[in-house]
Amino acid sequence: MYPRGKRGGLAPRAIVDAFINSMHTQTEARNHRAGEFILTHKGDLTLALSLVVYLASCAIAVFTRFHRLSDVAVSISEAALIGGLCDYIALKMIFERRWYLPNSGVLPRNRQKLVDAIANTIENEWLTPEMIGKRLSEMDLVGRLGTYLEEVKLDDLLGRAGVERMIARAVESLESPERREQLEAILRKALPKTFTRIYSLMNRLGAESLASRIAANLRRRLPELRKDPELVLTVESAIHEFATQLHDPASYAHQLARRMIDEIVRRAVKSSRGQISHMVRENLAQLSDEQIRFQIESKTRTHLDWIRVNGGIFGAFFGLMFALARLLVSHGHEIAIRLQSVM
Repeated sequence: MYPRGKRGGLAPRAIVDAFINSMHTQTEARNHRAGEFILTHKGDLTLALSLVVYLASCAIAVFTRFHRLSDVAVSISEAALIGGLCDYIALKMIFERRWYLPNSGVLPRNRQKLVDAIANTIENEWLTPEMIGKRLSEMDLVGRLGTYLEEVKLDDLLGRAGVERMIARAVESLESPERREQLEAILRKALPKTFTRIYSLMNRLGAESLASRIAANLRRRLPELRKDPELVLTVESAIHEFATQLHDPASYAHQLARRMIDEIVRRAVKSSRGQISHMVRENLAQLSDEQIRFQIESKTRTHLDWIRVNGGIFGAFFGLMFALARLLVSHGHEIAIRLQSVM
């Protein structure tokens, strides 16, 4: 904390320190904003600088006696200005259509070719079905399924409506004569032969079959089981036990789940062929020319502006070379004589 004065306010040294810190923070913020502005508008600033130097050089050539020096400066700034303007026009021709620029609007005019090229590149080179299948195979989907099922609740897994629907379908299935006959056949195979004979005799005497009794009891009990906490706990425990087995590569559950998931991935990869490019084309078709231009330009404009900066720099360099060449051609003899006199 800052030291306090006699009346409880901040001491003078603390006030000075707080003021200095505040000014330092504001200076850093201004420098950061200035740096961002320069980086964002570097192409325009380069062009503006070339124009200022060109105008200043022309003024020196007209109003002073430094003609040779001003001629070199005019050549440098003129070439930098031309280079920057040409690159500015070239970038404009990529993104925008202008009647006074022949063949301008490269992206809008070749929209469909661009969309097809993007879609084909994504599916055939960047995100092929084989790459997707390989990546999915490396993700240990069986282990992730086991991790999910280890702590899952029955309501989270099926949902309350799902459990109700499953019970309703089970009750409906038990009311079917075909299901009762199947249950009857299972019981005949499972029961001992002596009990099966007695069971058949009782059926002939008109007694209700065991399958009918079991079905009737299940129809009565199933709707009540939904609210039975012990049943829910038993089912959840069985799911958690199954999840534990999924983490054991030697278990039958893990091997079965692995084969099923591998087959699902294989079929998904096979059916996805052509779907990726179709999805890309479909999404890009919903965008207007202006939206596509804005998305591409907003992500590349900062980098493309370096073309304008380099155009100005290299234009100035070549302008200097040409100015020196003209100077040697025009005054080469005079320069040679002066050099000889100096030496």
